[in-house]
Amino acid sequence: MKENEIIIGYHAAVAVLKNPHRKINSIKCTKEFFKKNKELIEMKKISNFKIVNRKEIDFEFKNNFHQGVIINCDILNNHDLSSIKTDEKNILILDSLNDSQNVGAIVRSAYLFGVKTIIYNKDNSFDINPFLIKASSGAYEKMKLIEVININRAIEYLKKMGYWIVGLDINSNNNLNSVPDDLKKVLIFGSEDKGIRQLVLKKCDFRAKINIPNKENFINSLNVSNSVAIVLYECTKK
Repeated sequence: MKENEIIIGYHAAVAVLKNPHRKINSIKCTKEFFKKNKELIEMKKISNFKIVNRKEIDFEFKNNFHQGVIINCDILNNHDLSSIKTDEKNILILDSLNDSQNVGAIVRSAYLFGVKTIIYNKDNSFDINPFLIKASSGAYEKMKLIEVININRAIEYLKKMGYWIVGLDINSNNNLNSVPDDLKKVLIFGSEDKGIRQLVLKKCDFRAKINIPNKENFINSLNVSNSVAIVLYECTKK
């Protein structure tokens, strides 16, 4: 199990600096980043801190997507299902998603729409890496990401807590309006190529789809991060 996380990206780095639960081991940044965040950096009293030029970070991280900062810090505390509060209105389950940057975008949208917990399966799933954290634009620091071995067991646990399970299924005959407004919901999203696995789909109390007015044979579904944003918007609007 890894003990450290590498953070890149302006907003992700600032969120780490603002997080009192993060232990920062080292930071390298450009003069520009330091000038904008001098107070935050100095408050953390980081012993291993360097101001460097952008090319040095390019070389260390092997690309130029870092936005002038790279932070090495201890990982956040792991959460489990017992950390879920009964007053959480919407919870997400991501079933076998593989694209870390897509998941980062999902974390960002979920946080903005008030979601506190995202559950995902351990096997055949995405990695939590610097690209995911950067794509979340700081929301990673505020979200409970819970890794489980068996999604079906997690669903049974959540049903006992009073949650209703909604699977987003492109083959469903029902749209989101068919799901009652006043329920605590677990919203399940599957991978873009295969959707929700059948054993997981069987556990759903409702199956629903987003109505797409202009579909073609080869363009018939949304990117999963877009789907999450639309579904959460509809749930919040209700």
